[in-house]
Amino acid sequence: MLKKLFIVFAVIIGIVVLVVAALFISSWTSRPKTDKEFLSQLKGEVVFTRRYAEGVSDIWKINANGTGEVMLFHNDSNPFKADALSPLWSKDGKKIYFISFDNNKKEIILEIDDNEKNINIIKNPDRKPSTGSEWSREKDIRVFNGDIYIIKDGQEVRIFKHSGYYNQDYVAGSGASEASWSPDKEYIIFEVEGFITIINKNGKITKLTKGSAPDWKY
Repeated sequence: MLKKLFIVFAVIIGIVVLVVAALFISSWTSRPKTDKEFLSQLKGEVVFTRRYAEGVSDIWKINANGTGEVMLFHNDSNPFKADALSPLWSKDGKKIYFISFDNNKKEIILEIDDNEKNINIIKNPDRKPSTGSEWSREKDIRVFNGDIYIIKDGQEVRIFKHSGYYNQDYVAGSGASEASWSPDKEYIIFEVEGFITIINKNGKITKLTKGSAPDWKY
């Protein structure tokens, strides 16, 4: 009798170990890793923000294939070192709008022209940056509990599942945010765990670079 109980107990322990291992592997493999082959297929440019050592956010740009990363704006002229936030391409793709602050701590919208040198204050941009972080920037992309869902014909299809620390399903403040489509609507670009990340409709995923608030144009 004891032998049978021991065997049953051992089987149960074995099953638990296998389940835990499977969850760990699933969590690990679902985390985005840089995939050069995947990135090499992508076109266009992405503007985004990145915080430097002192905690202030700058404006950056990178090719969607992972090359040509460059900082466009660093607010070092401002005495209180204000953030630069929420970069967006203009509708014609020739300018970049973003939020910053003047020397009186007043919020302003700046634009950078296609030479990436001339920076001016603009009153009425054709796309208006938002000061706050957004879970999703699209009506047909839903982010819930850190996961990403595509909405089509009233149905939701999950293409990204975020696994939090210690394999929990969700950790407050974690998961995907600022999700938006690529211009051809074949990919979704978003921020997760401090990295700009790209995923296709089949769930293939890769990291692009460190940063947040991405906006993509061809």
